[in-house]
Amino acid sequence: MAQSTFKTELGPEVKKILTKSGFKEENLSFAFKNLDGPNDFFGHNSQEPFIPASLTKIFTALYALKNLGADYQYVTSLYYKGKIKDGVLIGDLYLKGTGDPSLTMARLMDLAMDLRAKGIKKINGNFFYDESVLPSISALSNFGNGDQTYNPGISALNLEFNRITLYRDGAKRTKNANFVPMPPMVHMQIQKSKKSFPLGTRYRYREDAGGEIWEVSEKERYNLFEDIPVRRPSKRTAETFRTLTELWGIPLPPARPGTLPSNPELIGLDKSQPLLRLLALTLEYSNNLYAEQILLTATKKKSILEAATVLSNWLKKSIPSCELPLLNGSGLTSEHQVRPTCFVDFLDKFALSPVAKRGFMSLLSINGQSGWLKSRLRHPDTNFRIWAKTGSLDYISNIAGVLFTLSGKRYAFSLSLTNLEKRNIIDEAIKKEQDPGTNSLAKRSNRLKKNASRWSRQAKVLADNLLKHFIQTL
Repeated sequence: MAQSTFKTELGPEVKKILTKSGFKEENLSFAFKNLDGPNDFFGHNSQEPFIPASLTKIFTALYALKNLGADYQYVTSLYYKGKIKDGVLIGDLYLKGTGDPSLTMARLMDLAMDLRAKGIKKINGNFFYDESVLPSISALSNFGNGDQTYNPGISALNLEFNRITLYRDGAKRTKNANFVPMPPMVHMQIQKSKKSFPLGTRYRYREDAGGEIWEVSEKERYNLFEDIPVRRPSKRTAETFRTLTELWGIPLPPARPGTLPSNPELIGLDKSQPLLRLLALTLEYSNNLYAEQILLTATKKKSILEAATVLSNWLKKSIPSCELPLLNGSGLTSEHQVRPTCFVDFLDKFALSPVAKRGFMSLLSINGQSGWLKSRLRHPDTNFRIWAKTGSLDYISNIAGVLFTLSGKRYAFSLSLTNLEKRNIIDEAIKKEQDPGTNSLAKRSNRLKKNASRWSRQAKVLADNLLKHFIQTL
């Protein structure tokens, strides 16, 4: 629909809700499009680009379904090359991955048990991990402070969301404490730093040719157990597999990267859940690792940016109002710029389209029922009337999906609350990697981070009040 047909004015009730919340008109953008009729389309700042954050995953999910199919499954396999004699493998063992983002330690244990069932008790050769199918990337995005578990590395051999638990021994002071990865990781070092880290940063990563080095600050207090992201996922997965086989009394040689040779013998394999289920989890829990891994698989590209470029080109071709360059498939960036009209046009075209005998809309979270919407608008008058995806960063709060009104109408919608001034200050401080207290920019950024949770709560209340209004009045 052409822009000239948009209804863009804010009604008096919407203005009243907005004024009461303390937000300004420029902080709000939204677009609504009637799924049952072409002429009912309205919005506010609907042509102004906003930062979609995890709303980006909606595009990724549909693209993957169209290119891989709902029944696609990832396979993780264990092979050997050589001969087995008296319980000894005279040859090499290979752990090969295809990028399963959902691989767990329990399923990896199944492969260890397959090794035991094969009668192998010892390896007289090498243990290789094969990650050649997909690129090995140390972090999903350069966004943020660098130690967030939602921004891990990614590879053909992922495990347990590519995060790992550190155990701090009983010492109260960091200076006297030891930090141990669980399970043990020979390639991971934990070193102490006398420096303070920027607000919100508890660990600092340094590149290392042979492994991972994480710094802890002697000025920071750490819990007994804390999770950090994994930067070398395949190596971590292979080392964990060694730990599991040792529980069965099967010692493996140190893990080394390698490529599966021709005509190997299969020991065991593990299959993921079908893609449709993985994507439902991706959207319901807004999992960045799932989104990026699935997009890399769907596009067959060697970098997240290349995969995002393919997605952008497909999106622009499918939905003309989506003129945008995407940098990734998860939305883990503040550099994406998307118009509200892009989302409603996308949902208008695809939300009700059948995917493996289900509508694409059914992959979204349901208010009062599931995902990040489980506790929102939980009332008999509003329950189950919003099927949507949320997306948020500090000073960014979005929601987009399908809304069912009390009058029986159905709308595709996108609603965003943003304070770009505050968001930009935080981004600038992170890019300059300023330590706290070093300059005015760092101090302002730290103050804003402390208040971000409060702003987010207020934004959700406002969004819910607006959505409740539209459910009752449209």
